[in-house]
Amino acid sequence: MNTENLLHFLSELQQELDRLTQLQPQKIDAVRAHDLDVLNDCMKQEHAISLSLRGLEQKREKLLQALGLSGVSLLELDRHCPPEQRGAVAQATEGVRKQYRLLCSAQEAARTVIEKDLRAVNGELERRGLLPEEGDNAYQTPSSHPRRGLGTDFRA
Repeated sequence: MNTENLLHFLSELQQELDRLTQLQPQKIDAVRAHDLDVLNDCMKQEHAISLSLRGLEQKREKLLQALGLSGVSLLELDRHCPPEQRGAVAQATEGVRKQYRLLCSAQEAARTVIEKDLRAVNGELERRGLLPEEGDNAYQTPSSHPRRGLGTDFRA
């Protein structure tokens, strides 16, 4: 069994997870600065990385199938490798797992900051008399009466 491709794949996966982890502090800073342009850029980068991760998932499935390891979890990969390659595979899988834990922690911090800011925005909207409609993301005034001057002229 040649694990060179597997090690390369694990390195790619760890790099993508690292890229995603590095975006989280940028998102936090953008939210705190109320910089929607930077936040939007971060979200675009996250989307690109998520597409890359999907591609890596497909690559993983093909790679594991080619190695006869279909259905083997990341945690168990090293146990299915030849003894002379176990150390390198175990080290690579641990690197991926460590990076994933860092990502989860960074995402939780970003989520907390974003949710806090959203609560503040909702509170300000409520103070200004703007309330979200039930089941809708749009905000409208609490009055059900249309404002004058906002009607449509249907005369042709």
